[in-house]
Amino acid sequence: MPKAASTPSFPLNGLFPIAKPSGPSSMKCIDSITPLLLDSRLFDDPVKRSQPQSRNKRKKNLTHMGLKIGQGGTLDPLADGVLVIGVNRGTKHLNQFLECSKEYESIGLLGAATTSYDSHDPVISTASWEHVTKEDIEKVLDQFRGEILQTPPIFSALKMDGKPLYEYARENKPLPRPIPIRKCQVSIDLVDFRPASVTPGDGGHEYRWPSERLDAEGKEMFRKLTDIVHEAQHKGAEGGEKEPEEEAKVAEVINAEAKALDSPDYPEVSPKTGLRPPTFTVRMTVSSGTYVRSIVHDIGVALGCGAHVVKLTRTRQGEFSLYGDEEALSTSAASTTSPVKMVGNQTPDLVSISETGPTGGCVPWDVWERAIAEQVADKAHDEKERKDAIASGMSAEDIHMYYSQEAVTTRKREGPLKEWETEVLRRFKPVPVPINGGHGFHPL
Repeated sequence: MPKAASTPSFPLNGLFPIAKPSGPSSMKCIDSITPLLLDSRLFDDPVKRSQPQSRNKRKKNLTHMGLKIGQGGTLDPLADGVLVIGVNRGTKHLNQFLECSKEYESIGLLGAATTSYDSHDPVISTASWEHVTKEDIEKVLDQFRGEILQTPPIFSALKMDGKPLYEYARENKPLPRPIPIRKCQVSIDLVDFRPASVTPGDGGHEYRWPSERLDAEGKEMFRKLTDIVHEAQHKGAEGGEKEPEEEAKVAEVINAEAKALDSPDYPEVSPKTGLRPPTFTVRMTVSSGTYVRSIVHDIGVALGCGAHVVKLTRTRQGEFSLYGDEEALSTSAASTTSPVKMVGNQTPDLVSISETGPTGGCVPWDVWERAIAEQVADKAHDEKERKDAIASGMSAEDIHMYYSQEAVTTRKREGPLKEWETEVLRRFKPVPVPINGGHGFHPL
């Protein structure tokens, strides 16, 4: 029996983590880096490239060049941190990252509750926050350890039967069924409690409440929505679909939010102290499906002043960490910055990677930004060279031979590895590749 190959061949099949920045959506980040992957020797599949998929028969996550790419658990635009990317057969292994536990660090700003529980949406209510101390928050956190019941943000774009919940309120229609309450496992600790800055550079935070407030129409819709949600939950409890504890949990959250909505607005700058509200930072490990924003919001409810998320970072997802092992990173960097020998169609430097596993945390987003900028500049340079060649009278055959997209890409794939390719290899986790026509796998 022939010995299995010690390194996987092109195209790569597996997983790697990137550090998503706050701002763009997860899909926008993937769309941004996809052109780089398509131009790289690491993910090029000549067979698929020569036989493009029919547009009517394209498989899920398959690009027009045959590369399959997906992500293992989206992050909201506000959130940053670990985003696991699967390529080719690696996409079949992404479900494990949807079901695994995750670690987050979140900063909550006291005194204001928002519609989506984060700083990207309007303020629903404000309340006095001066009474809250670090010790108060530490005591409240006991309510959020172990198994907890959680209600998703009811005024967000959460959908039921394809329709956002707020549409039911706008149409004054009952919900078809209660909002599913989630049972979540949570480990949570307070890691920071920080007053707002008074003068620049004094060590205080600079976060502020959202400037947008829910208008009268929005408040009325919120009241309707809380009523129909409460009614749906109550009917569900009567029908035996909900446990009394679950019904009480929903009622507690809804009543607290309705009460806060009717309370007078409280200023962001305290009339008592002249200061702005503090932030608290919590680090938590949560089970699959947990709304971290809801935890921060519910902490604010428990404190009696409201709170919303101003920063959310996923620091770990499964085996992938945002920061990584610095010692492993240094060792890996030393090996991958040396000249790389390409043997046949084997993948450079994956022998050591497959033995040690992914190292070095996530590929930093600034690495991708530099690569994207370089690719744009290269394409502009290539186009200029092509136009100059046309102007010089070069034959159409020679122009196609030297300046077609395929010819240019082929030449670039023969050069040294780019920075982003090296960074991906340092963190890449290969997955088994079928052999013998799909029966059995190469051990990696």
